[in-house]
Amino acid sequence: MPRESTSLPFGGFVLDRESPVPLYQQLYEQIRAGIESGQLQPGLRLPATRALAQELQVSRNTVLVAYEQLVTERFADSQVGSGTRVAARSHRVAAVGPRTVTRLPVPPVMARPVPRLSRATHGMLRAARAYGVRHQRASPVAQPFVLGVPALDLFPTGLWSRVLSRRAARLGSAELTHQDPAGYWPLRKELAAYLGLARGVKCTAEQVLIASSTQLLTNLLARILLEPGEQALVEDPGYPGIRSALSVAGVAPCPVEVDHEGLCIALGEKRYPGARLAVVTPNNQFPLGVRMSSSRRGQLLDWAGRVNGWLIEDDYDGEFWSDTPSPPLQQMDEGDHVVYVGTLSKALFPALRMAYAVVPPDLVDPVTAAQRVTTGALPVLEQAAVLDFIREDHFARHIRRMRQAYIERREGCVAALRGRLGGLVRLTGASAGMHLVATLPTETDDSRVAALCSESRTTVYPLSSYYSETGAPVPGLVLGYGATPPAQAALGARHVAAAVAQATRIAV
Repeated sequence: MPRESTSLPFGGFVLDRESPVPLYQQLYEQIRAGIESGQLQPGLRLPATRALAQELQVSRNTVLVAYEQLVTERFADSQVGSGTRVAARSHRVAAVGPRTVTRLPVPPVMARPVPRLSRATHGMLRAARAYGVRHQRASPVAQPFVLGVPALDLFPTGLWSRVLSRRAARLGSAELTHQDPAGYWPLRKELAAYLGLARGVKCTAEQVLIASSTQLLTNLLARILLEPGEQALVEDPGYPGIRSALSVAGVAPCPVEVDHEGLCIALGEKRYPGARLAVVTPNNQFPLGVRMSSSRRGQLLDWAGRVNGWLIEDDYDGEFWSDTPSPPLQQMDEGDHVVYVGTLSKALFPALRMAYAVVPPDLVDPVTAAQRVTTGALPVLEQAAVLDFIREDHFARHIRRMRQAYIERREGCVAALRGRLGGLVRLTGASAGMHLVATLPTETDDSRVAALCSESRTTVYPLSSYYSETGAPVPGLVLGYGATPPAQAALGARHVAAAVAQATRIAV
């Protein structure tokens, strides 16, 4: 469909009435320059001649002559009743015959100075490069084994649309004015009840704060709880986005090994005695899928109490456990040292951009103040629609359906990989959630395997890239199965097998 021009004033055209160049020629040159640069795209409707003449305070004939010249040279198309629009590029031809154009004086082009950026900005650029190059998040959903994407093919889009439309029609003045940066109050109350019943989290509605992502919450909490240069313990291997969030907050992420019981807090305390914050995924460690043992949980809470520190507990994929997970650290915390964070973006859909934190009572005001002066409040319509989605039991039914679907998709993924790779790989990870790990033969370059898979339009992630630079990477692949139905898993497994064979020179 052709694009319409905006209804804003057309103040971008500047005419010099002192110049010997006719006004129509000045207008023509400026519009043509916009078309040639691509700023005015094909199909865009140019302003109506009468409106543009009035805005520029020239006669309508001045605009008509400029438009006629554009049409003559096929930079524009004109049809009765449709106005004048930018022509497709293939339609443009050079003007017939020589043409003398007296252009406006153009100031000499000066070398642009390199912008002076702050040290914090350079830190963000470094963190973005380290995170973005190794972990591209824009992989097409259609590719097998994409990580961090739920079963969007099973999401009840029609139902969500009806809930959203109904809520939009009911918005009142209270929803249309400025909102609380801590989140939409009715949704905070509903989340407090849900987290208490479904996850065993102890909290009041005041302690529930809503933001756009757990990564943003981690960054905000690090800036609130620590001074620049202080240390925070992170899991090794672990989620690169958490390290980036800490780094750009001026906090040093300190990698600590993860074993079969979870993060080794004793090693972390010995190695980094000044650390006062730890970020952990205790119920489903990312990416290894380890569930933290009860004794390790106790050690972690004891450490937080001794150093008067903090724990950020990320309940990664917590909704998708088919059995009963261990109680959250937050439930066991008696000293108000734990901040519990989770996301609705994977439970529903990633574009929702909605996460939450349950903070100790003493942190409610500082975190709310930080949100007010940085990110502000989230759009209220989506928050209100999520509230309705939960209250009307659509959310609970959707989660139950997804749990079963992910069990089936995991089984399909495992069967396909074992069928193609046999004993060449060992599949590890939790029996729930949305991803698993396939460890590869020793000395395998898992980054090369991932690159070869990418050439076959299959997205896998090298396990070594989740370790710190000082870690001891175990070659392997991290594979998401949430958005990969069994039939697609079979195709992906074939591509993975071919990539492993090519990288290891082992017949598969």
